[in-house]
Parts: sequence; structure tokens; C-alpha cells
Amino acid sequence: MRTPTSQLDFFVDSLPAKPYCTNNLEQGLLIRPKVQAMEMKYIQPNTPWNWTWITEDVDRETGASDWYDRGCPAPNVISENPYNGHAHLFYGLATPIHLQDGRRNKPFRYASAISVALTKQLGADPAYSGLISKNPLNAHWNNDWLDPKPYT
Repeated sequence: MRTPTSQLDFFVDSLPAKPYCTNNLEQGLLIRPKVQAMEMKYIQPNTPWNWTWITEDVDRETGASDWYDRGCPAPNVISENPYNGHAHLFYGLATPIHLQDGRRNKPFRYASAISVALTKQLGADPAYSGLISKNPLNAHWNNDWLDPKPYT
């Protein structure tokens, strides 16, 4: 289990080496080295092989704070659109879920069930794939770095 010095370090360390990213979703996604991608508005938070972040897409004016009112656990990171309040809530996993290991699918099924329950409880977008998220490293969003301890 990792013990990050900060949630920001944990996020940066867990990013793919060459994530999908963009500053404009309508213009499509780019694959860039991590250093360049970290400057973009949108970024791929998980590698294709590991699921380190359960990310929820809450498309309401109160998306950044609804987790509390709806009795959900605190996200580790929140990235909120300053113009409409829509937010991505990031729940960090202390031990990444390996997606390519077909022999050990119980951890993935368990994490998926947690994600489905969070989506329902938060009233988040059930069609959100989690491939691309608001980049909490980008100052375009209102970013809150909450609990530095990832979930086990």
C-alpha cells in the first residue's frame, strides 16, 4: 500500500506515462507525455492496466458538495467547473485494481460495485466512462484536495 506525501503527489504518480488529454473536448483527444498532459484541462486519470481512481461525474450546480448531503464518503479530490458547478469527484485507491488479470477479477468486480453504488447515491452520470476527467492539476477548475489518505 502506498503512503503518498500528499494527494497531489499521489495523483501525479498514478497518471499514465502518456495519457489522453485535451484542452477542448470538441477537438478530440491527444496522447502526450505526462509532463505536457498535466497542463491540459482534461486528462486520463487511470492507466489502461490499473484503476487507481474511481471518478464520478456529477452534472449539477451543487456537484462539488452533494457528496456530503447525500451521505457519501468524502472524495479525495474535487474538480468543479466554475461556471456551472458540475464536478468530477475522485476517490483514490491505495492499491490499484489490475484490469488485465483475468484470474483475479474479484477486486475489479468489488470496485465496480462501489462505483455503481456511488453513482446512484450521488446521482452522478451513469453513462460516464471515466476515461477522461477534469484535470485537478489545471487552474481552469475549482480544485479541492481533501483527504490525503486513499481508500483501501
